[in-house]
Amino acid sequence: MNPGTPHASLTFLGTGDSKGVPRFWCDCPVCQEARAGGVNRRGRTATLLRVPLTAGGEGTALLDAGPDTHAALARLPGPLVPDVVLITHAHNDHILGLGDLLDYVRYASGKLRIYAPPEVVPALADRFPYAFRGGSPVQPIPDAGVTVGDVTLRLFRVPHGANGESHAIRLDAPHWRAAVITDAIDVPTDTAQAWLSDLDLLVLGTSFEDEGDVPHRGRSVYDVREALNLPWARSARRVILTHLSHGVDVRRAHLLPPDWAFAQDDLRVPLPCPARV
Repeated sequence: MNPGTPHASLTFLGTGDSKGVPRFWCDCPVCQEARAGGVNRRGRTATLLRVPLTAGGEGTALLDAGPDTHAALARLPGPLVPDVVLITHAHNDHILGLGDLLDYVRYASGKLRIYAPPEVVPALADRFPYAFRGGSPVQPIPDAGVTVGDVTLRLFRVPHGANGESHAIRLDAPHWRAAVITDAIDVPTDTAQAWLSDLDLLVLGTSFEDEGDVPHRGRSVYDVREALNLPWARSARRVILTHLSHGVDVRRAHLLPPDWAFAQDDLRVPLPCPARV
């Protein structure tokens, strides 16, 4: 590939867990470092996919929309309205930013393609009833997924432990494959074989470094210790850990294997080059 050819990329707009970092009530070392504007400062979940288009320009998809999405989009150097928005489940830290996007549709007469799992759409209607008057602005995602440029995005069901079920996102392009799984634990072997094999990039939620002292039945997201022992995570060519609480200090990235890293807000990761060898 010509070195000047643009790549697809993922930009991590928000990399925190449900409470963000710093917790406003906490004076732990990670929260204090974050409060001082350090590398551990992170908002709630949102990820932006950018895809170069054959005709020029780029297509974009917003993957979840946590409460800090407005601020994250406002930090971008210019205005951006995503072509597609995907919502994985109806927890506050993944949907409260949807209010700003729905306001854009309802009050600014904007056009926006918003998709969610069929069972999640009614929960969004309950949360944002004003936006659903006269018709639903959120559509059930088709089984075949949706496309942005040459990338197909599909949702698949994953266990969310004590919090029930969530969905993860599979991204397939002609020359690369990726998956984004922010909220999951105990992913079954058959799910991993169907959706998580031969990945160029895996984005995986790990809220704490080690939650081994917490009863498993009360947990809902992998920790870093567990992620490092997942065969399907180890087989991915690159792994980015996200959905990080104040129990993870990203300055400890030296503890991770090569080609693994902690996400940080505004980190942009180019997706693998189609001329991969």
